[in-house]
Amino acid sequence: FILLYVVDEVAYDNFHLKSERIYRVNSGFSNPTTGEKEGIFDANAWPVGKVLESEYPEVEAVLYTRNASGLLINLEEKQIRQRSFFASDEFFDIFSFEMLEGNPSTALEKPYSVVITETMANKYFPNTEALGKTLTMMDTLQFDVTGIVKDVPANSHIQFEMLISFSTYRDIDKSFDYGSGWGNFNMRNYILLKEGTDAVALTQKASGMYEEKVPEMLREWGTRAYLDFEKMPDIYLKSEAGNGMGPSGDINRVYLVSGIGIFVIILACINFINLTTARSTYRSREVGLRKVVGSSRTRLIFQFLGEALLLNLFSFFIALALAGLALPFFNALLVKSYSLANLLHPQIIIGISMLIVAVSFFSGFYPALVLSGMKPIEILKNKVSLSEKGVTSRRVLVVFQFMISVLLVLGTLVVIDQLSFMQREELGFAKDEIFIINASHSADDKLANFRNELKSQSVVAELTFANAVPGRSGWAGQIAYPEGMQGERSVSLEYMAVDDGYVPTLSLEIIAGRNFDINRPTDLENSLVINEAAVKILGWDSPEDAVGKKIESPSGYPAGEVIGVIKDYHQAGLQQKISAVAMNYDPENSYLIAVRFKAGDTKNLLSEAEKLWKQHFPDRDFSYYFLDEDFARQYESEERLAKLFGFFSVVTIVIGVIGLLGLVSFMIVARTKEIGVRKVMGAGELTIVRLLSMETLILVMIACLIAIPLAWYGGNEWLNTFAYRTPLDPTIFVVAFLIAMSISFITISVLTIKAALSNPIKSLRYE
Repeated sequence: FILLYVVDEVAYDNFHLKSERIYRVNSGFSNPTTGEKEGIFDANAWPVGKVLESEYPEVEAVLYTRNASGLLINLEEKQIRQRSFFASDEFFDIFSFEMLEGNPSTALEKPYSVVITETMANKYFPNTEALGKTLTMMDTLQFDVTGIVKDVPANSHIQFEMLISFSTYRDIDKSFDYGSGWGNFNMRNYILLKEGTDAVALTQKASGMYEEKVPEMLREWGTRAYLDFEKMPDIYLKSEAGNGMGPSGDINRVYLVSGIGIFVIILACINFINLTTARSTYRSREVGLRKVVGSSRTRLIFQFLGEALLLNLFSFFIALALAGLALPFFNALLVKSYSLANLLHPQIIIGISMLIVAVSFFSGFYPALVLSGMKPIEILKNKVSLSEKGVTSRRVLVVFQFMISVLLVLGTLVVIDQLSFMQREELGFAKDEIFIINASHSADDKLANFRNELKSQSVVAELTFANAVPGRSGWAGQIAYPEGMQGERSVSLEYMAVDDGYVPTLSLEIIAGRNFDINRPTDLENSLVINEAAVKILGWDSPEDAVGKKIESPSGYPAGEVIGVIKDYHQAGLQQKISAVAMNYDPENSYLIAVRFKAGDTKNLLSEAEKLWKQHFPDRDFSYYFLDEDFARQYESEERLAKLFGFFSVVTIVIGVIGLLGLVSFMIVARTKEIGVRKVMGAGELTIVRLLSMETLILVMIACLIAIPLAWYGGNEWLNTFAYRTPLDPTIFVVAFLIAMSISFITISVLTIKAALSNPIKSLRYE
């Protein structure tokens, strides 16, 4: 499973034939005074791509693309949203998505042309040819289907169902111009470099494009901007700029899962070595007889290695059977959709084959060396004695095993503790009894009537219309500066379009000034409500001092006079610092309706809301979600990590228990005669149990003492990645210690009590 996951993650985008020459163009910003980087994004200003194409001969092709999911498709009196992008006609020259029908060179050339996936073709044109047919979008726009592509592979960082020619976007947005728009950062560009191009040198050459082309604009903004080229294989796992065209992975998670897999295999090999050598006396007579009748040491080594290989093959087939049962659990754990067919991938088969051979060799070689090295004369005279030989190495291995187990247990507890902290932390807004309706692309006149009728419902306490709610960001990264500071000091603000109901609906606390008032015309035109973080970043002394001050912005968002300051609240999860937010009364740029309702019959309220929606928007699906559930989804990564650690903690503890059994078995065999003598001399069962248990428990204690500082350091490093974190709780280290000691004591007791109760006569006859 781990091999399957790792191979899949690192193979993202490898199917593109030109992947080594494909780069995504990112735009970054830095502080002009300190040079400190202030963020990097996967979007660029409008002219960037054309400048790269015309002024840099190293560039073979440039792709323009941007999101087009807002274009809804008409189907059977409904409007349906598909994952779609505008894309220029270089798309299929650069990428290797398989075109099933149509000409890839011309499919995205003309305005109002679309390329759709095979699944989408079957959905909209069942039992008929889709190529050449027409799709209607937004009621009136007619698009010709000029190509059908095979469904996008799951291991592609670009995920789409429909591509719309970029010339369509140019026709829809008349303001778009390749030669202007340096302040509009909303285009994604990919470039294909010519063979033999030095990408590092090109990056250095092109990074200063913004400073070269629009230095005055950047000075006015009070910032610096640069270009960065990111190679295709790094986008999914390693990108700092994010991915607006599909999923993003995490290289650290790949390292973590790989490390756990390697440790599990190593621990299992250690157990096999310990158990095999501990029981070597039972094979000694066989070895002696084989040597007497002429078997060489080499042949004996191959015999024992062959046995190890056979055991590994049996283990593999058992694991394969269990894989079918465990696959749904594994998919849920890592949010994947693997099937058993994925296990037949050539890389997986080769990897598993190499793994079986490697594990067979490393687990079987040492026991084979020990067993084949026994002298036949000593074996046949019953003079083979394990005594203390090899005990030291086994002690070290058991300490190592339990150290790994305790580390994983502690890791699980640290993650759970942080997750619990994030879930119970005061967020600064009301999240319960609130549901959100997605009203994007709805007619404004109908929307106003719908909102008014919904607000009149007796169970509705408050209602607001906004472009962002907690868990869903507004327009992040907007350049702004305090009044009079243009060109001297700029800041980055998150702009939110709201109405006068936003503050009461979310129960936000106004600590200075006031909320928007629809009876004051100036509030509706150029007034702003900001948060405490914005007050600090803008350099004002206090919330009270901020009221009456103005904010300017080159884009116009946000711009106006501050009329109120709200107490900081968590617009995003606790992984991120509270961002500086500026709210403007701007329902025209809003598309989310947040409804706060009185506790009661939620089902009937939703039913009534859907009924009203269908009356006003019969062709639109009623789409909603609950705010508390949606906000909690930001912690899914931590929840998966906790489950991952928890699962492998159990696995390694089980392996550690088997390792203890191996060590104690070895010690009992080595001290069999000593046990018999002590019992004959009057030692009781408890004395024997204490004698055999104490040493092993001390080893487990040493493992805990090594693991605890390592876990303390690692836990702090992980927690420091959160803007808001819980302090490390010493209790979890005590709990992990008690778990390890308790499991060890129970495990050891099973064998030591049996040895203590054995007949001393048998022990004395042992040799």
